[in-house]
Amino acid sequence: MTQQTTIRQQFDQHANAYGRNPLTHWIGGSELAAIERLIPPAAELGITRALDFGCGTGRLTAVLLDLGYHVTGYDLSPEMVAKAAAQLGNHPHRPRLTLTTDSRAIQGKWPLITALGILDYYADPLPLWQEWQQLLAADGRLVVTSPNARSPLVWLYTLASRFTCPAQGHTVEDLRKTAVAANLALTDIHPVFPHHAQLGHTLVMGLQHAAH
Repeated sequence: MTQQTTIRQQFDQHANAYGRNPLTHWIGGSELAAIERLIPPAAELGITRALDFGCGTGRLTAVLLDLGYHVTGYDLSPEMVAKAAAQLGNHPHRPRLTLTTDSRAIQGKWPLITALGILDYYADPLPLWQEWQQLLAADGRLVVTSPNARSPLVWLYTLASRFTCPAQGHTVEDLRKTAVAANLALTDIHPVFPHHAQLGHTLVMGLQHAAH
């Protein structure tokens, strides 16, 4: 069984309960606020398309729609995509949204890629960095999050996650090293919840193609 298959099955199994934890909802609000600071409105960037990679139930997808993007939300889990479709069904910008579990539908080059809470489930970030690097347009922006392995809050988070979808944290040093190995440059990093390099639960990062 592949790692992606395991992750898909875990999220299919827990999709109905996903998002009900008040603590993770609180943390998620801090994450979204930090992400929005890295993503200007579509009109300001002069681009229209965005890929929400691992869209889950659509928390970040909704933000991207509000910022004026035509969004493709992609996720491994059909159950999570179904929940996103239900939660975004009445969104005023729903016509600008495509949801899919088919990786073939996201092939190509994207000017903006977001990935909220995806690195949580991969012990080695490198394969994800490499995949995103291949999907990112030459002058594109990549905005991702990762649990901060140095934070005591993440130690508790990873322990609790063993009962649902096991997660883990990453250090800034490891993330930077593996991003460089994938020919990506880490241009922004913001610890949130709280805004502290050691205590912040989540690292919100901006990346682009490395200069040659």
